[in-house]
Amino acid sequence: MKAVLEGIIWGISPLNKSKVIDLISKRLRITAQEAEEGYKDMLLGLERKPFPTVDGLKNIQRLMKSRNPRMAELKVETLIDDRFMRKLDESGFIDRLYSTYGIK
Repeated sequence: MKAVLEGIIWGISPLNKSKVIDLISKRLRITAQEAEEGYKDMLLGLERKPFPTVDGLKNIQRLMKSRNPRMAELKVETLIDDRFMRKLDESGFIDRLYSTYGIK
């Protein structure tokens, strides 16, 4: 979980913007302008502290039902376990990562 958070925060850091746009452009084989638009969308769409939510899981469930109708039977509320994220947040780990990468 720590590595995932660090990867996300590294990717949205203004210090790494040009590297990320270059990476997006090369990996997705799109123009730098398209990659920059995607980068901006990513910044808008990411939660500062990505705790799981019922609404988020219901959206995933909605998308997965078309491939597997049994997904509709799941009660997404029973799938949420935010203990790890809460522990990282309460320890100050997430805020320290943001500071490390120059994000206020």
